[in-house]
Parts: sequence; C-alpha cells; structure tokens
Amino acid sequence: MKRLLAQIGLTAFSALAIAFYLSEKAVMILSLCCFAVFAVSMLIRKARRTVYLPVIAITAALACIVNLAYSMLIVTPIQEECTGGDRLIEATLTEEEYSYGSRWFYRLRADSIDGEPTDAKLMLSTIEPLDIEPFDKISFTADIYPCENDYYIAKGYYLSVYVYDGDFEIRPGEGFHPMYYAIQLRRALRSAIEEYLPEDVADLCRAVFIGDKYALDYDTKLDFRYAGASYFVVVSGMHFAVFMMLISFIIRKLRKRFVFSLKWCFILRFAIIILYVFVTGFQPSVIRAGVMMLIYTLGDFIYRINDPYTSLGSAAIVSIIVFSPYGAGDIGLILSFAATFAIISWQEPINDKLRIRFRKPDTRRARAVNAVISVLSVSLAANILVVPISILVFRGVSLVTLLSSLILIFPIELIMVLSLLLCAFFYLGPLRYISLALSWPLYIAGRFVLISVRALASLPFAYVRVEDEFFIVWVVISVILGIIVIARRDNYRLLPAAATISAIILLSGIIYTSVVSLNTVSLEIYGGSGMAVGLDLRGRLSLLSMDTSRREASDILDKLSVRNGSADVAVCSGKRDLNNYLRLSEREFAISDILMYDTAISYSGGARLRQADDSLIRLDDDAYLELRPQGSRLLSYLTVGKRSILIVPDGYPYRYIPEGYRDADIIVVRRSLKGYEGLSCSELVICGDAPAAAETAAQMSSSCEHIDYACEGDITIDLR
Repeated sequence: MKRLLAQIGLTAFSALAIAFYLSEKAVMILSLCCFAVFAVSMLIRKARRTVYLPVIAITAALACIVNLAYSMLIVTPIQEECTGGDRLIEATLTEEEYSYGSRWFYRLRADSIDGEPTDAKLMLSTIEPLDIEPFDKISFTADIYPCENDYYIAKGYYLSVYVYDGDFEIRPGEGFHPMYYAIQLRRALRSAIEEYLPEDVADLCRAVFIGDKYALDYDTKLDFRYAGASYFVVVSGMHFAVFMMLISFIIRKLRKRFVFSLKWCFILRFAIIILYVFVTGFQPSVIRAGVMMLIYTLGDFIYRINDPYTSLGSAAIVSIIVFSPYGAGDIGLILSFAATFAIISWQEPINDKLRIRFRKPDTRRARAVNAVISVLSVSLAANILVVPISILVFRGVSLVTLLSSLILIFPIELIMVLSLLLCAFFYLGPLRYISLALSWPLYIAGRFVLISVRALASLPFAYVRVEDEFFIVWVVISVILGIIVIARRDNYRLLPAAATISAIILLSGIIYTSVVSLNTVSLEIYGGSGMAVGLDLRGRLSLLSMDTSRREASDILDKLSVRNGSADVAVCSGKRDLNNYLRLSEREFAISDILMYDTAISYSGGARLRQADDSLIRLDDDAYLELRPQGSRLLSYLTVGKRSILIVPDGYPYRYIPEGYRDADIIVVRRSLKGYEGLSCSELVICGDAPAAAETAAQMSSSCEHIDYACEGDITIDLR
C-alpha cells in the first residue's frame, strides 16, 4: 500500500494533537467513534480493499487510547504525588534560563522531591536571576503546583514552581550532557552575532539563525504576529533549507579541493543537521524539519527519490517518540506540520495556476516575476491550513501575511546566510576581519526587516480578531462544501469554487467583525467560578478587574491571553490579584498600568504600578473609572456614556459603598453580604459557583430587574 507510513504518522499526530485539547471524556467518545468507523469500514468491501479508511480509523482510535493512558498513568500521578505543601526539590538545570516581564524562568529536571527519586520536569520562576549554569545542580524548598500553560505541558513540564524569596543551594554538575556542549556552541554563536551588531538587530539574527525566540522583546514578537510573519523567527523547514543549501555548497567546494568521497560528504551533512537541531534548542518544529532533512539527505545518498508525504509522516512518528503523546499538542509543531503538508499538497497546483507564461521564459524579467509568484504560491498554500488553526487557537488572523511573505522572505534568507558566515569567520582568527565586513549588510537586512514588520503590523486591520460564533459558522459551511466536493466524484473540479466561497465567507466575517468593533463598547464578564470583568472599548481591553483564587483563575487567564492579549489598566485588590496578573504576564499578556491600594508591594510583571485613590480616571472620551479603597479591597465604579457599572469585590462591606453608587445600572458581585439587598439595578451579574450564586440571587432579587449568572458562561453586555 502506498504511503502507509505517511497515513499512520500523520493520522496519529493529528489525533494526538486534537486529544491534547479535549477533556478525557471527549477523548473517550472520539476513540469509540473511530473504533466504530473502523468496524463499519471492515464490513464494506470497497473500503476494506482500499485499506485507507480502516488504517486511518484504527490509528486515530489507538492514538486516543495512548493519550488517555499517558494522562492517567504518567501525567496525573506526577501532578498528584508532587504537588501540595512545601517540598524539598533537588533538580538539574537542563537549558539556559530566560527572562520575561522582569521574571526569570528555569527549566529543570527533578532528581528527587522530598528524597523520593523522580525525573519529572518542572518550570521554576523567580524574581531575581540565579547564578547557575546549564546542568548545574540546584536544591530549594517551595510549593509545587500543576503546570497550567499548554505550551509547557506539551513540552513535558507538568509542574511549576513560583519562588519570590527563597534559599537556593547551587552545585556544579557532575559530568556533562551532549546538550551542554550544544548550549556552549549556541552561546559562542550568540557572542559572535552580538559583537558587531546593535541589540535589536542582534536579537533578530539570533531568533532567525539559532531559534533563540526569547531574544525578541514582547513588542517585536507582537509586531511579527500582527504582520503574519511569526514563522520567520521560529526555526522551521525554510531555515533548514537555506542552511543546508549553504552547507552543501561549501561541502561541494571542499570535496573538489580535498577529494572527499561521497560517503564522507553524507556523514558530514548528517552530523551538521543533527548539530543544528541541538544548537537550536531541540524544539519540536526543529525536530520535524530535521527529520525530513535527514530523510532527504539519506535518499540523496542512496539515489532514491524521496516521497515528501512519507518523510512528513516519519517526522510525525519521531516527534511523538522523542517528546511524548502530549508533544503533539505543541502549537508551533501543529502549525509546522500543517504548513508543510499544505505546501506539499497545493503549492505546485497554485503555482501552475498563477504562473505567467512568457514568450521568452529565460529573460531576467520572466524569472523575477515567476520567482515572486513562486513565493506567493508557497504562502497561499501554507495559509490554507495555517489560517483556520490560527483562528481556532488565537481567535485572530493577520490579513497582511501574504504581503509579509513577499517583502521579508529574501531578507530573512540573507540574514540566515550572513549570520552563518559571520559566525564562521569570527572564530577563524586571521579572517576575523571578514566578519566585521559582513556585519554591515547584515545590519542593513536586519534593520529593513524590523522596520518592515513594524510598518506592516501598524497597517489598518493588519491583525483582526474573529468571534467564536462566526468561526463555528465558517467551519460548518466549509465542512459542508468539502463534503459536496468529495461526494461529486468528478476529480475535485468543484474544489477551487468551494475554496473561493469559503475564503470569501471568512474574509467577509472578519471585515464585518472589525468594522463593528470600531463602534462597540461592551462589558465582558468572563465565565467561571471566580470574578473577572473587562471593559472593551472599540476592540481594545481598556480595563480589567479580577477577584479570583489561583485555582479558579486558570480558565479565565487562558481566555484573556487568547482573546485579548493586553489591557490598558488593571485593578488590583491585593497580593492574590497581583499574582494572577503575574501569571497573565507569563502568558505574554501585556498590562500597561496596575491600580493598587498599596504600591509598596513589589511586582515584576513589567506593568507600571499606580496608587489607587479617590481620583477620577479617564479611560476614554466618555468612559471614567472611580475607585474606593477599603482595607485591601478596591470598589470600582464605571460610567460609560449614560450608563453606570458597579463592580463589588468579594467581602466589600455594604456600609462603605457610597450612596451614589448603590443604584447603578449594572452591578457585578461575587457574594452578597449583609445590606446588599439595599443595592438596586436594572441588571445584576453574579459571579462565583452555582450554590453561592443562588444564595446571592435570593437575597438581591427583589431590587434587581434581571439577573445573569457568570458560572453558566461568558456574559457580554453592550453599553452603546
């Protein structure tokens, strides 16, 4: 059977990626459905003879079972046995530290917890940097929590530790790991790049060349995201192709001069690919690209034509084995596989449709035009799958990604080549002056990329958000169109029309949502057992107020980081809220200002702390915020146009609520206290769990016209 490995690998990876984001109950149902499809397909002669459907169904079913088994037998026991209370942790630092939002993060492999041997991986975050080197030993006592960040969970970090002030015992490591030398080589490359270039250009070169994505600051990464160019600063197949093209050119020159055999050339290329995988941090997307490049190199050596689908399926299997079944949930790896599959499947047909047939195809003009069309066709093909996944995960999409591809592809490739040559000549002693000469064109290319990305990201509607309801409608319509195309059995002749209709619907919905958001002002109450309220002004989260425990906040934090990405002002009623905002910053959620009753409390999340007092704070032309501190709690009173909103934190005494606030149009509470029946409003929103919400509703129902419950889901109230 043709491409059996491709079918098994891609199906297993896809099923595991979907299962990663589903609940255990949903995964069980999905597994049973796949088993049912397998059983039915075995009863149908035509399906049984073609084998494709039975193989896909049974592979998906087994992948779901593997996900469940891994969750119940590996992940859950680790989290249950290692969390809760102060624990003595002895661990090894396995990677370089990185900083974000004035905090430092360390990826550790635990050697023992409370004296019990273990190999669990955990993320440690501290306020101050530690004097520690990769593969040093570290001992400390701290609370361990289950990791909440899907990005880290997919990489095998199921535990997290937050240390604000603690005693750390650090000892040199015993022996060295292969990754230690890869890290030292990465540092050497980084030093060479930073020697002659300014900080921002050097950071870009590090991100492009060695995959050091933590080099870029938050604003720059946001610009790349809004410009639809994030894939340029994540090492992937494109980077490998450019890198290996240059390496192959050098090897060919060396072979002619020193008469290398083909076998030694193959071994050298093989070793360089593996080394590059390690130097770039052994990231999932790098593993995928590296495996495909290794298969291509092997096929070239044994004079065999490579099947790209089989190579991609093999890379999927290797990725699952190297990391874990949870590794398929890494969004970077998902996007990498999706883009590669789409390019393999549709780049050539799209290029054939778009290519201009010149009378003289060998002219410079003809080659230049078709080269641009080739780049455009690659980007178009990749976005067929990348756009839906990006909308599903990030609830947003860049509308300038095709323009970014055309403008940035060649400068990025030039940065790759020049960075490699600069690093090579930097450590060649007498030829070091060549690296200085190379730094000038490298600086120009880097500056051009940074300026272009900033300009593209600032274009009107460069990045737009997509509402959940519209996304569901678009997916349903696209699936129906796909079924129609397959059912017609006319060699997919309707596919271009179906794809065009789907694209028009998607673009129309995005434009409509963006235009409507320009005049929309709404109050967002995020569903869950805690309280989280946001004021959305024209598509921008202007105000955020939270009153929720760490356990209750996880789902709310995920919603905020995906939907909004930033907030202008946040209200903070104490250390607990501040910790929640800190956890938001770790999810790359930016907050400009935090209003606190006590600015003496330290915060390392990057936002500016401001004293919360009785002064009036202007949020917009007709939106104002008033705060009333009482103890460690802050009462928020909003006026938006002619409407007023009172946000009451848990435990705020009724007697301290000013009389002018007690009859607001909208009141948001978490739990009622004595006297709260004196509050009156046209709309009451009750946060918290269902039993407490029912008690609050019973107490306050006589003075409120309408009651909503946030525990039942998100609530949006249009203010104008």
